[in-house]
Amino acid sequence: EIEFMYKPGNVSVAPPVVAPHQPRLDWQMWFAALDHHSSSPWFTSFVYRLLQGKEDVIRLVQVDESQYPFSARPPVYIRARLYKYWFTSSAEGSQGPAPWWRRQHFQEFFPTVSLGDPALESLLSQHGLKDKLSPLRPVDALLPWLLRSLRQLVRPFSGPTVLWSLYLVAATVCLLRALGRRPRGGAPPARHKGPRRGEPTDRGGGEKNGQVRRKEAKEAEEKGEGRARGAADGHGGTKKKK
Repeated sequence: EIEFMYKPGNVSVAPPVVAPHQPRLDWQMWFAALDHHSSSPWFTSFVYRLLQGKEDVIRLVQVDESQYPFSARPPVYIRARLYKYWFTSSAEGSQGPAPWWRRQHFQEFFPTVSLGDPALESLLSQHGLKDKLSPLRPVDALLPWLLRSLRQLVRPFSGPTVLWSLYLVAATVCLLRALGRRPRGGAPPARHKGPRRGEPTDRGGGEKNGQVRRKEAKEAEEKGEGRARGAADGHGGTKKKK
């Protein structure tokens, strides 16, 4: 039996905690099991690649080669069987280590096939999954070389390990940047104080604003004196003689 890294399989293995990683293949296996395999054409291609022993596809199943039973050579035949799984309870006693799961065989999901099987070839042709000649790309191009180097770098690690490492690196960088902005020793930075009453708000335009205010005050004073004279003249003109 081929054991996957994340989905239920061996009843004695605890379910792994992988969040926030999204194990795409195991997640799609769960959806495929909800209907006939013809509703998930990718599963036919998946079986075909396992029969071919494609390394990139095998790594989606198991990163650790020792956990993959066909690491030495690909399987000759493959079939898929559908099981229903339930968690065991503490009341279900058993000899030896208690299993995490109990399962029941439900039905056959994918028929037994091998390379060159007419049924497999028919399914591949029906879904347009036959091997096609890919366009030639320059081997020394920058992007393919960068992707190959990155894959080789993360090859020994699982998906959750890579994701958590990236999160920890990002958090460390943010923390160091925050610490680098803090002043080291010396007097604390002076707080900005607003201008006192009667003082100009700034040195550049304070004098100009003061002159404008003095000019306006002088004009208001002259207007006030002019009104006072006009009021006095008018009062004297209306004075009656006895």
